[in-house]
Amino acid sequence: MILNQWINERDHKRNFILLLWQSFFFMLTINLLDKDTILPGMLTKMGAGEVLIGLLSVITIGLPKFSQIFFGLILQNKPTRKKYLLQGFGIRITALLAIAYVLWEYYLFRLCASTTIALILILFFIYSLAAAYTSVGIIDMAPRALFRQSLKRLYSLKQVGNGLGIVLAIMLVRPVLKMFPYPFNYSIIHIMGAVSLLISTLAIIGLKEKILITRAKYKLKSYFKFVFDELKTNKSLLYLSLIVNSEGLFLSVIPFFTTLAISKFAVNARLIASLFMWKILGVLASSIFLTAKRNYDYFKVLSANIFISIIAPLAIILFANNLIVYKLVFFMVGIFNSFYRITFEGLLVEISTDKNRATYASVLGSSNISTFIIPLISGGMIKTLGYTVTFILTALLLSITILFMQKLKIIIRPAGAG
Repeated sequence: MILNQWINERDHKRNFILLLWQSFFFMLTINLLDKDTILPGMLTKMGAGEVLIGLLSVITIGLPKFSQIFFGLILQNKPTRKKYLLQGFGIRITALLAIAYVLWEYYLFRLCASTTIALILILFFIYSLAAAYTSVGIIDMAPRALFRQSLKRLYSLKQVGNGLGIVLAIMLVRPVLKMFPYPFNYSIIHIMGAVSLLISTLAIIGLKEKILITRAKYKLKSYFKFVFDELKTNKSLLYLSLIVNSEGLFLSVIPFFTTLAISKFAVNARLIASLFMWKILGVLASSIFLTAKRNYDYFKVLSANIFISIIAPLAIILFANNLIVYKLVFFMVGIFNSFYRITFEGLLVEISTDKNRATYASVLGSSNISTFIIPLISGGMIKTLGYTVTFILTALLLSITILFMQKLKIIIRPAGAG
């Protein structure tokens, strides 16, 4: 590695503020376009069935994770990240505005439902590819733009900002869904998402980063061989990968909770807004809890997530006609989403060192294929076997995560190690 340029004290202070700014509006965009409630509800009302909702999950959840592999290999020897972040965010903003326009045309009856659904899925495909492209740079931007000792403080303040963004998202989405007719209300939400992402992008323009010149370490074929060899020889990495894939399975079936709720109750903005609010409240409550707790055991957090992933689909089946249960389930979904990130990052720290952490993170991202495959399988199973059989099988599969967790815990913390 050849180091060409360091940032100075003045750049560091400005970058710190800009990164907080970028993070706040970026997370606001993510919350406005919630993939578990807002997007499935929007397409279901157009007539999209379970298979198309599964395809939407593949595009919005699985595609960004899986395609990071390819973009990571492309960007691995680039000296800067800023240029590529701006390109990716520009594509994402354009895609969101295009979706808003398609929904407007549908609102004016100039497009039929099938054409609208097809165009929205295509545009979200483009949006998600750009999301994978930008995520590679976002992960690496803070270490390039700040002094190392400031990173923990940045991450702590970002959590506070994310909580404020969650509250703001609730305040924006609920009245828009209720006050405006369908699908004009969803068009407005996508415009708000585009504007929020644009404001986030403006922060990136002002960033100054270290310029690093590196040589490409892998090509595609050698990279996949490297991933296979690492998982084969490193048991702790293998079990963490299995845990990530198991939890990814649960993430993939959450949108179908929304479609089941819609099939049981009237398809209206009040229902979607309510489920969205309870999910966001779960994220907020768990974030506050973890911030207050500070010293928590990652395995206890993971245990809570495993419990949620098993009980949620079963509760939905047992009380499918009870709206209160759906609200409680989506509250738990919010907790799961918050804990998912914590367990991934925390257990990654447990099994790695400063020298190999980035490599391990890359391997885990490459091996997380459940979010890319499961949504379509689940959609097809629901269409042929129904929700009950699909959700029971999901709960049974997710219970195996307990075994993976125990195996990993034995490796990391053998008996008598404290």
